[in-house]
Formats: sequence, structure tokens, C-alpha cells
Amino acid sequence: MRELRLEKKMSLAQLAKASGLSKGHVSNLENGLAVMSVGTICAAAGALGVPPFLLCMREEDEPFAECFDNLLHEEGGDVGRAAERLRELFFGKPPRRGRGPG
Repeated sequence: MRELRLEKKMSLAQLAKASGLSKGHVSNLENGLAVMSVGTICAAAGALGVPPFLLCMREEDEPFAECFDNLLHEEGGDVGRAAERLRELFFGKPPRRGRGPG
């Protein structure tokens, strides 16, 4: 989370305010002194403009994160479109919208 925050040139206080988390909690998360709940992951990811799964990745997942960064850049920063393209790469055709199973 710290790396993403610094890449976005955000201060700890800016991330805290944008995510609705306290500055102390964000600091504890970045320093490994607190565990992230699903809600915290979603709030921080939203404030950082990244999909939540990026905050759950480990160092060995770095090539996967780099792939997503490239897709995000290609999609002009649109997280939703980049995530859709990523799903297409992994699972083939995108799901049909507005239709039920069958």
C-alpha cells in the first residue's frame, strides 16, 4: 500500500482522508502492525484508484501487478476497463451483460 501511495504522490494524511480511514490506522497498515479487513482493502484501493486485489498481492505476484499496470495504462487509467481486459486474458470472452445463465 505504501508503494502505491508514494507512486500516486499521496501523503499518509491524503490517503487517510480519501479512504475514510484514520491516519494512524493507515500508518499501522503500511507498517504491518494491523490486519486489513475487506472493507479496509476496498476503501484504500478506491482512494488509490486501483482494484482491491492489488493490495492483497505478494512480492512474488509482481509480474501479475505489472501486467495490470500495463493494461491500466493502455485503458487510460480506467480501472474497470483494465480489469475487464484482464478477465478476458485469463478467462476468454467477457461475460455477456444483462443476460442470465443459459
